[in-house]
Amino acid sequence: MAEETPQIYRYPQAKALSTFLPILKSYLPLSNGLYNRIRAPHNVPSRHCLFGATFPPSMDVSSTDLPQSWTIFFADRSRHSESQIWIFNPLVTEPSLSPFQQTILAAHLTATILFLRDVQIPEAPGWPFEDVLKFACLHEYFSTTLKSIAEPRDAFVCATYWNLWSISTSAVSSTKHRRPLPEGFTCGRVPDEQLDIVLSTSSIVRQASTMLTLPNVGVFNENGRLVAWSYIGIDCSFVTLYVLEEYRGNGLGSYVAIELLGSLHRGAFAELGFDGSSGWAHSDVKVGNSESEGVMKSLGGKVAFTSSYTWINSERF
Repeated sequence: MAEETPQIYRYPQAKALSTFLPILKSYLPLSNGLYNRIRAPHNVPSRHCLFGATFPPSMDVSSTDLPQSWTIFFADRSRHSESQIWIFNPLVTEPSLSPFQQTILAAHLTATILFLRDVQIPEAPGWPFEDVLKFACLHEYFSTTLKSIAEPRDAFVCATYWNLWSISTSAVSSTKHRRPLPEGFTCGRVPDEQLDIVLSTSSIVRQASTMLTLPNVGVFNENGRLVAWSYIGIDCSFVTLYVLEEYRGNGLGSYVAIELLGSLHRGAFAELGFDGSSGWAHSDVKVGNSESEGVMKSLGGKVAFTSSYTWINSERF
């Protein structure tokens, strides 16, 4: 029997922060993407971000009133070319899903899509939004379910699949991970005037306005030219970790990653609104990308699940 489509409740931002964060914190690191995205400093009122759940704001979530299965999501659809939607359901903690649990998850995802399709925000930047919903950092249960409900409607647009590595920032900040730079290199934040090389080497389209506000660490050669860099995104993921080809093999990838996460844990980016309080970061790495896998291992990272970035055409629901 099909699960009844649940109601989606929209939350004011302040209420979402006070309600969702304590719930999600107990599911770290699996909830790290949504936990950090909800509390990111970029969620300014003018963007009219959406915070929603399958339980009402009036519910006392500190009691047993919280339903056995629930979904929380965040959306900033004004980002257009960038990821827009993060979502979490505690079913991802299960080793496998029963047919009934799969039905529940399908109902929750369908309700979320319909809500995001129908909500009207004419005052938001870029309104009216495009029909395609861009889900980010999806657990494999979500991506599989989304595809199963979208394909019969011809609403599945595309998906990319990665291994999601979870990294403890407190572990990285310990001195055992730190190492000196090779002679002649220096380290610091990426200057605004050298951002163009960061953007030009990214395989994913990035907005310069976003990158300028993110925690980052760069390594420079003796001429002050940027040769390696790493950025932490608004969901506490590695937005980019890159070493120019002619400088690879010197351990610079591990160096910038260690310095970035260590600095994040020590509160070095608090003025940007990133305090590292979740204690976790994560990275999506393609299977077989041995260099990136090596960096993640050097950070003490572990593969948590198969992650997907999935696009769904909401108009066909």
